Amino acid sequence: MLLRFFLRGRPGGRPARSEGSAGPDEGRAAPPTWSIVTQYSIGPVRYIIYRGGDGLPRLSVEEPEPLGEDRLLEIATGLSRPKDEAEEYLVRKHRSGYGKLYPLIIDPHIEEISYSGFSSNVAIIHKLYPSRWMLTSVSLTPEEADGLAIELARRANKAVSIASPYAEGLTAEGHRVSVSFMAEVSRFGSTFVIRKYPQKPFTIADLLASKTIDVVAAAYLWVIEEAQGFIVVSGSMGSGKTTVLQSLLSLLPPYVKVVTIEDTPELVVVGPLWDSLVTRPRVPGQEVQEVTLEDLLRFALRRRADYVVVGEVRGREGRLLAQAAASGYGALTTIHSDSPSGVLMRLSMEPIKLPRLFLESVKAIVQLGRTPGLGGKAVRRVREIAEVIEYEAVPVFKEGSSSSPNDIAERSHQLSWAADKLGIADVKAELKERAKFLESLAGRSVEELRAELTKFYMSRYGDVV
Repeated sequence: MLLRFFLRGRPGGRPARSEGSAGPDEGRAAPPTWSIVTQYSIGPVRYIIYRGGDGLPRLSVEEPEPLGEDRLLEIATGLSRPKDEAEEYLVRKHRSGYGKLYPLIIDPHIEEISYSGFSSNVAIIHKLYPSRWMLTSVSLTPEEADGLAIELARRANKAVSIASPYAEGLTAEGHRVSVSFMAEVSRFGSTFVIRKYPQKPFTIADLLASKTIDVVAAAYLWVIEEAQGFIVVSGSMGSGKTTVLQSLLSLLPPYVKVVTIEDTPELVVVGPLWDSLVTRPRVPGQEVQEVTLEDLLRFALRRRADYVVVGEVRGREGRLLAQAAASGYGALTTIHSDSPSGVLMRLSMEPIKLPRLFLESVKAIVQLGRTPGLGGKAVRRVREIAEVIEYEAVPVFKEGSSSSPNDIAERSHQLSWAADKLGIADVKAELKERAKFLESLAGRSVEELRAELTKFYMSRYGDVV
């Protein structure tokens, strides 16, 4: 009893847990038909998005009835075979180690999973509501949360304990996890966040199909990128910066070498010449040398890359990336800012402190934003694209304004630079042709996209490739 008291927290106990506005019993029965927004199934599991009594969207997960321990053991040890899809699912769930989180882990529509301890209900970010947390019918006891915190840390090759109560890392599946254990650093006991690794890389075809970007704006960025221009993708938290950066990488020629540098690997280059570098943090109490973004960027510049991509710039690595861009490397990155002019301000100030001379190495700034949509959903959009002219952010594209190839070509200063580098005679015709080509790719698979892009590049440069 005394041991349990010690483990569960300090005198005063943990604050009373909230069951969330969903209520402790909501989700155990099917939501009423009138409240359902959409529903779908993955194997024997049924997922229902509905509106709760307060109007907020929620996810109800309906799984098969659990197997008895004896039957589960029979199948798990190979003494018996599953008699149907439901039993196969329950055995996979048992073996996964994810416990109650398993149906959320296997759903490709779910991007992030969070448990804070204050509410017993697990929350998610769903692709239908990409910028809002949504409560689910999956609930955890404090003991279950403690066990999952230990298991998630283990999957990331880390350990949590009372002595070392938090950890973060990457699982073998590529999921990014952040865990705190019991009430040592979190008031409400064990907590965790799982950012799931996408099952397939997001491409420009997906970006166009979701209407996140205008097709002519995409053609413009493609020309700048192919000419090895420095592109910065800007936006707030959850605006889709990494998604847009990933999509731009899908347009690169198959014969260029790309080095990506990240704190946590999220980017995927669909091509054979990809080098992925990941930072290594300092570990308290261990003699392990820290490897920073700046260290890896210096290392990457000695590996004869055509393009250097930094997942996000926050410090001195931004200065080094700009110098690389000025030296002729293709460069892409993301940054937190709410406007193109804000990007220039962040690049100019500490800790990046980019000299004014290097500001103009930035060829294009892609500004993302979230627009309210139907049913309260927030829609991610490329709101603006700006060029850096005489240390000022000058718009070449704005959402809602005219964006024909002629308009963008007339506003842009950098397109003429790119055209000279790529040997393009008529920039307006080039934008029109590429926009038509990209339009034909909207919604296509990764394999189809790569095949069509390879044909495009070979038809253009086949005699020199």
